[in-house]
Amino acid sequence: MQSTDSTIPTAILSPAQAQVIATLAQGRTVTAAAHEAGIHRNTIYNWLDEPAFKTAADEAQREYVAILSDGMRDLAALALETLRSLLVDPKTPPAVRLRTALAVLERPHFPQRGWHLPERIEEPREQQVVDNLAEIKADYDAMRMTDAMEASEKRSKPAEAPAPSRNAPCPCGSGIKYKRCCAKAA
Repeated sequence: MQSTDSTIPTAILSPAQAQVIATLAQGRTVTAAAHEAGIHRNTIYNWLDEPAFKTAADEAQREYVAILSDGMRDLAALALETLRSLLVDPKTPPAVRLRTALAVLERPHFPQRGWHLPERIEEPREQQVVDNLAEIKADYDAMRMTDAMEASEKRSKPAEAPAPSRNAPCPCGSGIKYKRCCAKAA
């Protein structure tokens, strides 16, 4: 990380203030800067009322934002190159290529805000077939989900306990044999 701009005379700042500015220039929080300098965080907020410290802190923040912006541009260029290589490579599975293409096309602010995928250009008959297939797939997915939910409910229901043997004590707690108590009612 770079140090603060040379327009801020560091002689005006105390060593603790200069250390705090250097920490803030690295993108650290006020709390982290205070901890590193061995001071209370309220002290930094009080220093922000001083014009020299405020100017130095603002410059450190602008510098940090510029460094992050440069880094994001570099990462965006690498990401686009990765997407390009996925789309061009014949070894890339079709599903991955499709998702890559959609990721590029559905980017909300590319090439302009409000930009959307192009309208469909299939003939009406082809479009109807595609729409029918989409409906069939949605119905199939719904059916599978219903089946999965029913199977889950069957698994979650406790199995019914088998009836006690005829000569065992009745489970109702009467003390009588099952055959002479609740078995008669069943």
